[in-house]
Amino acid sequence: MSPRRLLAVLALVLATLLGGGMPALAQDDLASAKAQGLVGERPDGLVGTVADAVPAPVAALVERVNAERRKQYGQVAQSTGRPVQEVQAIAGDKLVANTPSGQYVMNAAGRWVKK
Repeated sequence: MSPRRLLAVLALVLATLLGGGMPALAQDDLASAKAQGLVGERPDGLVGTVADAVPAPVAALVERVNAERRKQYGQVAQSTGRPVQEVQAIAGDKLVANTPSGQYVMNAAGRWVKK
């Protein structure tokens, strides 16, 4: 599959993740957790908790979001013939790039930084 087609498929996945791949409540909860600085985007296309200790509902939210994202990434990898890690890395780049200023992202060194 061409890089252009892979990017098109990933764009669809990102639209799903950002616009309807999760129930509205989970999307609202994720947006709220990000705005509070509890959760941030990682370069592997998953979300993570910024602090070591977060409330149990936030940890559960991160698990739910990541499970849904892993499912989506697996489907893209299967349909494109690309390794899932590559799909995740491309999605992670896009998600980090689209993170609003003031929210946290994980840098290449594995540290949380405010964008």
